Amino acid sequence: MKIFILIWLILAPLVNAQPKNLHLSGFGSLGVISSDSKTYGYRTDLDQSDGSFNNTPYYASSSILGLQLDYALPANTDLVFQSVYHNQNTLSLDSTTRLAFVRFTANPEWSFRLGRTAVDLFLLTEYRDVGFGYTWAHTPSEVYGLMPYRYLDGVDITHSAHISHLSLRSKLFVGTTTTELASYVGRESVKLEDVAGLSFSLETFQWSLQYRYTSSRIASTSPSTEALASGIEGLAASVPGFETIWPNSNDTVDRLRLKGQAADYTSLGGRYNWQSWSALAEVSRISTASNFNTVTTGYTSLIFHGQKYSLYGIYAATHTHLFDVASLGVDVATLATIPGGTELYAGVGANLNFYTTNQSTWSLGLRWNLSPKIALKCQWDQTRIKEQGGVLWLNKDFTNQPKETVNTLFTNVGFIF
Repeated sequence: MKIFILIWLILAPLVNAQPKNLHLSGFGSLGVISSDSKTYGYRTDLDQSDGSFNNTPYYASSSILGLQLDYALPANTDLVFQSVYHNQNTLSLDSTTRLAFVRFTANPEWSFRLGRTAVDLFLLTEYRDVGFGYTWAHTPSEVYGLMPYRYLDGVDITHSAHISHLSLRSKLFVGTTTTELASYVGRESVKLEDVAGLSFSLETFQWSLQYRYTSSRIASTSPSTEALASGIEGLAASVPGFETIWPNSNDTVDRLRLKGQAADYTSLGGRYNWQSWSALAEVSRISTASNFNTVTTGYTSLIFHGQKYSLYGIYAATHTHLFDVASLGVDVATLATIPGGTELYAGVGANLNFYTTNQSTWSLGLRWNLSPKIALKCQWDQTRIKEQGGVLWLNKDFTNQPKETVNTLFTNVGFIF
């Protein structure tokens, strides 16, 4: 946040642009979600702390409003500021600011941005929150919901080139980013530092292929995780022979403490258009140095475009190997005789499986363009959640995630102005 405030403070006295160089635009969605499970509540991202249970209509997570200000300056420079309201837990300048950067376009090939930009992780990175900009009623949660990070405070450099009929765009970026992870237990802020990444996009009018790789370092340990780690250390110091009850407890503590751990994100996506049809696909991989199992996600979508309407289908899935807490070799029976021991053991199992998601979703939907700037969308999802694989959903008992098939209906109106 500090970096783009500094930019604006430096440049504000120098701005002599005429009102004609100032452009205000906006976007939004108004929608409702209904999900039929009593156990799992649908939410759009891991940062959402409420959702739809038991066919109860839920409005907050599918409704969004954004405003964007573009200000052209002399010398091929412009300022961009975007503010978005999307059911944030805390409303502040920082939480609502999605974009705030200065861009310098040296020539048609090179451009530089400094400030807060969209973190480049997805095929739909630039308009992830602009529902009018894509056909579906929502982006596939299996890919987009697992990464609630929306921005990067830092700098990026983009190079664009044309080779015959191909357009190649390459980007390097560095910075920091923060998001919140939410559950019924509470919300915890997770900051990533030393974020560094690159992306490549090769495209023609008919198709595009994109590759992205991002590395980062987790900059904080959550309070709940720290409480578990401290609890194990406390028992190790106070209970005689604790190492025979919980072998290698120090290794468990190291697994719990995420601070300083490396995390990587890799994705490959593409789009192909022919006649009245479009096909999109995206696969990604999330991994950390040692704490969590690797997460593999992906989706594919086929869309038919009519004159005023579009029909589409989506298949999306996630896969992660469940961490077997029994592999820690803990003497559970003896641990249960120690006050707080059973709770610690259950907490460790839930924590080390926090990112364990195993589910698949079939979707069918319709988009109807009511006008050039307004679209109505309806979508039905059927999600099959495997046992202990429902991390993407809200669950009042996180340690118990049963196998279930959930039907979810989405209706929303997306608009731009």
